[in-house]
Amino acid sequence: MVRRWIRFLGKEEALKLMNWNNSDPYFSLRVNTTNGYTRDDLVNRLEDLQVHYEKSIMDEFVRIREGMQAVLQAGLLKEGMCAVQDESAGFVVSVVDPQPGETIMDCCAAPGGKTLFMASRLAGQGKVSALDINKGRLRILMEAAKCHNLDDIITDIHGDLRLYAKESTVKYDKVLLDAPCSGLGVLSKRADLRWNRQFEDLEELVCLQDELLDSASLLVKPGGVLIYSTCSIDHEENENRVTTFVQRHPEFTPQGVHGYVPAEFITDDGFYSSSPTKHSLDGAFAARLVRSMH
Repeated sequence: MVRRWIRFLGKEEALKLMNWNNSDPYFSLRVNTTNGYTRDDLVNRLEDLQVHYEKSIMDEFVRIREGMQAVLQAGLLKEGMCAVQDESAGFVVSVVDPQPGETIMDCCAAPGGKTLFMASRLAGQGKVSALDINKGRLRILMEAAKCHNLDDIITDIHGDLRLYAKESTVKYDKVLLDAPCSGLGVLSKRADLRWNRQFEDLEELVCLQDELLDSASLLVKPGGVLIYSTCSIDHEENENRVTTFVQRHPEFTPQGVHGYVPAEFITDDGFYSSSPTKHSLDGAFAARLVRSMH
C-alpha cells in the first residue's frame, strides 16, 4: 500500500494520508428530513447531550469526533432522527441527483446509507429498488427504512446483480453501482483493512467491478444514467474502470459532475473525488455515465 501511495501521490502526500488514516476518525450524522427533522433539531439534541459537533459543508450533515456512544444511547438513530453517514457518501447521492418521480436501482445497496438518502430525496414520489446479495444486511436496511418512514419508497431485492440483470426486464431512470472495492478511502474508520489487503485482491476486485458495471448497464433506460462509485482512492478502481467500461459500451458517455457537487471535489476529467488529505473526508469516487437514446 505504502509503496503504491508514494508512487502515485508522492512522498509528502502519502505521509499526510497515512497520518490521516492513523488519527481518530470523524463521524458524520445525516439528519432525516423525511421524518420532519432539521439540522437545527439535531444540533439542539447534540447540545443537550453535550456532544461537541461541527456543521458540515453539506446542509443535512453534522460532524462529531467523539460522543457517538452518547448519540446511540440517547436513541437518535433508533427514533429515526438521523443516520451515520460520511459526507463523501452523501456527495455520491448528490451525483445521482434523485428527482421526485424517478425509479432508481441501487445495485449493491446494503447496509443502505445511500439507499435511504436517495429515497429521502424523492420527496415521497418515485421508487428505489435496493438489490443486494446479502440477505441479512438487506433485512437491516429495510428495518432502517421503516425507522426513517421510507419503507413505502424502498423495495428490497435479494440476489446477485450479475444474474438479476440478465433476467430482469425492468429498466430504471438511474442506476447506482456502489461497487465492492478495496476500501482504501476509509482506512481511518476500517483499521482492519490495512492488514488484510493484498495486491492480488485489487486485481480480483477490478475484475468484479467490470463484471458488475456490465451488469448494471443492462438496467439503465435509454437516456438514463448509470452512476459508478467506490470508497477507494485508487485510480485502478476508479477512473480506469470508467475508461475501460466506455470502451466496451460506446452507448454510454461520461457526463461531468459540475453542478452536482462543489467544484473542489471535481477532477480534471469531470469525476467526483473526495480526498482525506485535501478535504478531511473519507476518500470516495463517482462518475455519471449517460446512456444514449438509441
